[in-house]
Amino acid sequence: VWERGFREVELVKRATLACTGTCQGSACLPHLRGFLAARGVALPPPITARPLARQVTVEEAAAGFHFAPVRRTALHGEHVRLGAQLERFGGWWRPWTYGDTTAEYWAVREGVSIGDVGTLGKMVVAGPDAVALLERLYPCHVADIAPGRMRYALLLDERGYCLDDGLVAREGERRFALTFTTGGASFAELWVRDWAEGFGLDVRILDRTAALGAINVTGPQAATLLARLGLSEPPAYMRHLHADVAGVPCHVFRLGFTGEASFELHHPADRSVELWRALLDAGRDLGCRPHGLDALLALRLEKGHIVHGMDTDFDSTPRRLDMAWAARRDKPDFVGRHALQRVDAEPLDRQLVGLVLDADVDVPVEGSVLLHDGAFVGHVTSARRSHVLGHPVALAWLRLVDGALPEAVTIHGSTARRVPLPFYDREGARARA
Repeated sequence: VWERGFREVELVKRATLACTGTCQGSACLPHLRGFLAARGVALPPPITARPLARQVTVEEAAAGFHFAPVRRTALHGEHVRLGAQLERFGGWWRPWTYGDTTAEYWAVREGVSIGDVGTLGKMVVAGPDAVALLERLYPCHVADIAPGRMRYALLLDERGYCLDDGLVAREGERRFALTFTTGGASFAELWVRDWAEGFGLDVRILDRTAALGAINVTGPQAATLLARLGLSEPPAYMRHLHADVAGVPCHVFRLGFTGEASFELHHPADRSVELWRALLDAGRDLGCRPHGLDALLALRLEKGHIVHGMDTDFDSTPRRLDMAWAARRDKPDFVGRHALQRVDAEPLDRQLVGLVLDADVDVPVEGSVLLHDGAFVGHVTSARRSHVLGHPVALAWLRLVDGALPEAVTIHGSTARRVPLPFYDREGARARA
C-alpha cells in the first residue's frame, strides 16, 4: 500500500483493510500509526477505536434475555386438522377461529359447542391445613364450601390488587381443586407454595396444568350431548363431580363463562383427542362445532366477565372492578386485606363499567379514549358488536366526575351510555338452566 502511494492514515486503513477485522481498531490501529510515523508522516490526533475488540458471541448477545417456547395443548393437532387459525395467547398456541367466528358464536348461544381450555391452571391442594391456607390466600370464605360445590374467587397480592381469578372446588374435608386463568397458571404454583411455606402450614400442593387437558362443553344442548356420552346426571350450576364421559375419566365443573350452560371436562391429557372426537361425533346432529378465542371473547364480554391483563390494570382492586362482594371484610385475615382497608378508605376514583352504543355505530377500538364534556375520563378495555343484542358493547375504565360516574361518555364522537352488567341474561337463567 505504501509503495502504491497511500500516505494518509485513513486511506492506509482502507487500502490495507486494517481495523476492519475482529480487533475493530483496538489492536491494529496503533501499529498502523507507528508504521506511518516511522516514515515521517505527520499524523492527526488518534481517534477513539470502536469499542468491540472481537466479535460478539451468541452467548453474550443473549445475556439477560431468554426465549420462552410457546406451549401447545394436547389438542393442538386437532386444531390444525380442523383448519384453525392459531394465535399466541397467554403463552400458548390457541385457536382464534376455525374459519367462521359468527357460526361458532351462535353454536354456543343456540346449540352446543366445545372449546379447548386445557391452558387453564389446575392445582390440587390437600392436607390438614388446606382450609387454613386457602382461607388466608383468598379474600372469599372457603371453610363453608361443601364437598361437591365450588366458588368463584379473586386472587389478590399484598397490595390488595387483583392478580388473577378462578375457582375453588372442594372435593373432600381436606382436599381442594383450584383453577387459574391461562395467564395466571404460570405463577400460580409458586404463589401458593410460597404462602404455604411462609405460613408454615401442613399441605400438599400438586400443579396439574400440564397433566390435565380440559374441554368446555357449552350451549343449551350441552347436557343433551353429555347424556349421550354417559353423563346422564350432570352437576348443577357451580357444582362439580367425577364421572366418565365417553369412557374418559373426567372432573366435571359446571359454570357459565360463556353465559350458557357450561361443563368443563378436566381429564388426563393423553386422552384429550379421544374425548374431543367423541364429543364432535356424538353432537354432529346437534350442530356441535368447536369455537375459538374470537367467539369466546365476545361471549364472555356480553356477560361482563373480565379477562385479567386485558380488563384489569396493575392497581385494580375489587372495588374498582365493581367486585367488592368478592372480598369479604368479615374475614379476620387474607392476603391483601390490610392494604384494602387503607385503599378503600379513600374515595373511589374510577371503576370498570359497561357501555353500550347505538346499533349503527362502529365498534370502538380497544384503548379508545372516553370523553366527558371534552375532558378525558377513561378508556375502553374490551369491545365487540353483540350478535344477540344487535349493538356494540364494551368494558371500560371510567373516572368519577364530581363524585359520580358519568351516565354517558363520548367515544370517537359517538355517545356511549353506562349500563349495569351483564349486558346479556342479567338474571343468569341461561347459565343455570
